Amino acid sequence: MKSQIEFRNGKPFINIDGALHYPIAYTTYFDECGCWTDFISHGYRMFFVNVSFTDLPINNMTGFTPFLTGVFEDDEMNCGEFDNLVRSILIDCPDAFIFPRINIAMPRKWIEENPYECVETPTGKRESLCSEKFLKDGSELLRKLIEHIRSSDYADRVAGYQICGGITQEWMHHDLFGSFSEMGLEIFSKWMYTKYGIENADVPSRETFTKGIVNDTTQRYIEFSNEMAASAINFFAKELKEYINNEQVVGAFYGYSAFVGNNLYGLHGLNHIIDSPYIDFFSSPCAYDDVRCLGVDWGDMIPVDSLKLHGKLAFIECDIRTYLTRRLHDSRPGRYSEEYYGLTDDNGNKTVWCGPETQELSLSAIRKTFAHQLTKSSGVWWFDMWGGWYNEDKIMNEIKTMKLIADSSINKNNDNYPHSDVVVFVDEKAYANIPYSNPLDRTVTDVRRTMGNTGIPFDLCIVEDCEKIIDNYKAAIFTAPYPSEDGIKAINMCKEKNLPYMTITEDKTSFFVEELRDFLVSNNVHCYNDDGNVVYCGNGYIGIHAINDGEVKITLPEIYNVRQLLGTGFSCSTTDIISIYMNKHDTVLFELFKI
Repeated sequence: MKSQIEFRNGKPFINIDGALHYPIAYTTYFDECGCWTDFISHGYRMFFVNVSFTDLPINNMTGFTPFLTGVFEDDEMNCGEFDNLVRSILIDCPDAFIFPRINIAMPRKWIEENPYECVETPTGKRESLCSEKFLKDGSELLRKLIEHIRSSDYADRVAGYQICGGITQEWMHHDLFGSFSEMGLEIFSKWMYTKYGIENADVPSRETFTKGIVNDTTQRYIEFSNEMAASAINFFAKELKEYINNEQVVGAFYGYSAFVGNNLYGLHGLNHIIDSPYIDFFSSPCAYDDVRCLGVDWGDMIPVDSLKLHGKLAFIECDIRTYLTRRLHDSRPGRYSEEYYGLTDDNGNKTVWCGPETQELSLSAIRKTFAHQLTKSSGVWWFDMWGGWYNEDKIMNEIKTMKLIADSSINKNNDNYPHSDVVVFVDEKAYANIPYSNPLDRTVTDVRRTMGNTGIPFDLCIVEDCEKIIDNYKAAIFTAPYPSEDGIKAINMCKEKNLPYMTITEDKTSFFVEELRDFLVSNNVHCYNDDGNVVYCGNGYIGIHAINDGEVKITLPEIYNVRQLLGTGFSCSTTDIISIYMNKHDTVLFELFKI
């Protein structure tokens, strides 16, 4: 089976053996609780199937792991758990497209034999993403697993791969501190010589960071730690592409610069690999803003519009909780203690693991994230983490309808439909200018979240792309209080072109919704709704998520034929104003047709 990313009408899809498919998939951590057969019976054909080299924790801070078997934990490779799951999917769905989601994490024996190549974590030593031995030995294990998969009886149903690693499989350093170790500092010194020609470079101490000191040494180490994480992804992607003869797509989690501010996690090196020929898609969850409460946009962690510009697909993990979401302890009894990932905190407040209270609100939450991804031409994989989150007829019927809508969008011409007139710039290199773990590292998230309630859709791009895209917009928003050289260059470009812009500064660290909206409207940017509702618009679709009960009026930039796809009742109409009554936190989705 051969696959590649192919653009049609400006939108990325996955071409599998000559046929285009909208990237919409399903997966779960707890296979025994999963809804595989439900998704199959409702038309789904793409499935991510998890497999790991080890069953050591994917989260070194909490000790959590979903894996029952590590493929390489015994003397003999043991792929039985993975093989059996793939085969069980294929029994119910012989034409399924399988995407192994491979956790490249070293087994216990390797950790014990290579302590110098590891970093300390609260739950024990783990491989450093800086370690050349980890890269070498990890690639050998990866090759063994791929050889097994490609020689298996299900090989002809494997359509692509996702490579994972680091903490929570998202390519963050296992210590969440830049793989800070004796070996890490040694490699940093070599990197400083190779990249900057500096011999015997100063190395930082932990205290340098924790005391909030910013100097040349800390900035270079932050740059190094992000580059190392990105380079590890690229290394394994290249190895994997060679193993599979460049025949199938390969993707990875990475580039969370629009959500994760901590500058030593390693997630701010997207600029190093966004043009990699070995990586076809990038993934992240939709953002966990305000512990996933309703009434706000769960925006993109990755600058997804830059991904498209560079020929990549954003394949977004939609781990949407529902009223069926249970405690981890209840989903796999006896495996995890009751305090693991509870639904409420010690004060009784809901945590990010708690879903909406009702079926209707759960449907709205699912609908909201689908509307976001559809209008951004991003892929969707429903991540049913503990299993059973979507195991209900009304939810599954809606998820089936979403797949039909997504599939029908493949041939929808994107010309002559409303698009974003605003670009929000992410400056990932600027994180090195902020003191470690400082509130200023949240300015990007704050701006993105605030923009979500302006009633004005926006694009999200890296500052390095400014010159390529600046003429497409009526206004720009900059999010870094201490911009990088590329950020300053982008700001100056706006000045030269007389493009209106606003920017976060040391003294102005946030914006109000009304402030952003007034600025944009005063510069001829179209506002669809000025009541604080969340509006998604793009690719000939428009979605609305209501913040209160009442009449909601959406003003389109011109007259369209409007057809309701999901949500509350609305008659088809030819209009430039959509006026509907919505309940608080309901979501609706419409399709627009040019008249």
